[in-house]
Amino acid sequence: MTNFEWTSEVPLAAETTYLWHAQPGALTRLSPHWAQEIVEESYPPIAPGSVAQVKTSVPGSYGLVRRPFSSVHSEGPSRFSFVDELKKGPLSQWKHTHEFSSVAGGTKIDDHIEFSMGPAGFDSIDRTLIHNLEATFEARHTRMLMDIEFLERMNAPLLTRKKGKRILIAGSSGLVGRQVAALFSSAGHFVRLLVRRTPKFEYESHWNPELGIINPRDLAWADAVVHLGGRSIATRFTKKAKEEIRSSRIDSTTLLAETMRTLPEAKRPEVFVCASAVGIYGSHAEVPVDETAPAGDGFLAELCQEWEAAAARVEELGIRRVSIRSGIALTSLSGFLKLQTPLYLAGAGGRLGSGEQGLAWVSLDDLARSYVHAVLTNYVRGPVNAVAPDMVSQQEFAETLAAHLHRPARVPTPGFVTELVLGADGAKELALADQKVRPERLEETGYQFAHPTLTDCLEEELGSGA
Repeated sequence: MTNFEWTSEVPLAAETTYLWHAQPGALTRLSPHWAQEIVEESYPPIAPGSVAQVKTSVPGSYGLVRRPFSSVHSEGPSRFSFVDELKKGPLSQWKHTHEFSSVAGGTKIDDHIEFSMGPAGFDSIDRTLIHNLEATFEARHTRMLMDIEFLERMNAPLLTRKKGKRILIAGSSGLVGRQVAALFSSAGHFVRLLVRRTPKFEYESHWNPELGIINPRDLAWADAVVHLGGRSIATRFTKKAKEEIRSSRIDSTTLLAETMRTLPEAKRPEVFVCASAVGIYGSHAEVPVDETAPAGDGFLAELCQEWEAAAARVEELGIRRVSIRSGIALTSLSGFLKLQTPLYLAGAGGRLGSGEQGLAWVSLDDLARSYVHAVLTNYVRGPVNAVAPDMVSQQEFAETLAAHLHRPARVPTPGFVTELVLGADGAKELALADQKVRPERLEETGYQFAHPTLTDCLEEELGSGA
């Protein structure tokens, strides 16, 4: 049996720190994306007998190779403590005890892990795992401090002891939606999720936008409605795909807006925050644009205009509306960065196309936070560009990613290769798009970026390969 100890401090009272860990979404928020992917949090969180399911990353893989790992919770040795114990995973034993105690200025968190790889003779593997645990817990501490700072700026109910808002979220199973739900619930707000499958938990409600099925009482319950649903656009833009991409966004948004219209005025939500994309500006930009720029040309530009118009219908009802025009979300969990990283590690990475195109990117954390900021900041309205302030070209992205991975960036991907994958229209509007976008509205309304530079983002999402 090998023992691992880690101690850290946070500027919250011990009871509050313990309560934060007991909120839905805390595990999602605490977990470095390169270290583990949350499949399903335990519910109720940290309650004895509840089970958390994750995919834990193989050390040195930058989060590209993950293995299933599940743990069951039990009571800890003291009032503010709990234990996770291996249920199923790649180790033979794992017991993680979390203890929270008061110290001057906050809370001391003691993490004690006892683990075993199996038979004796695995000393080198144990040392590798310990090194990986050290990197993981350092990253966990950074993430928790980052979230505490954000919670303080957003006057989180968990910290103020005031009653939280009721947040209804559609599209919560997606990459961004899970983080948005976790941010709200870990802050102490009341979250209800609209799901298409049969609900498994009391905080879920069924809907089916294709069939026009939704319970108006869910919307009447909500102070805020957040909609992130829609079929992925990372595909060939065939006629059928375009129809599905469009209908998945417009029909669902229209259903939400029109259902709000049927409610008595006193029962309507205060704010509707709906997804959109920087694709509204078109695939070519001569100069950087902000939210005042006109729409561009192409399928995505037309789609986003129609999408935002569908969401804006709620303004006729006196409901504040925000459309989050997101850039490319960079994360090791999915999407652009996850696809690019293996190429660089193999020495086959490089710029896309000419490399001169602007890449409108944003970290996953900042994209999720932009939704929370939009809901809780009552003077944010209309279109909001969710992009990082650090504008880079495809060439600069390639060089920065290569430097982080200690690899060259010598193998550019010609335009015709992306056309083979995405088709001519898809390549032009996605992989080869020239998008120079500024987060003017976010900065004007006081938003503070967690990862303002590409280097910051890569360090958060990929770690050091520990």
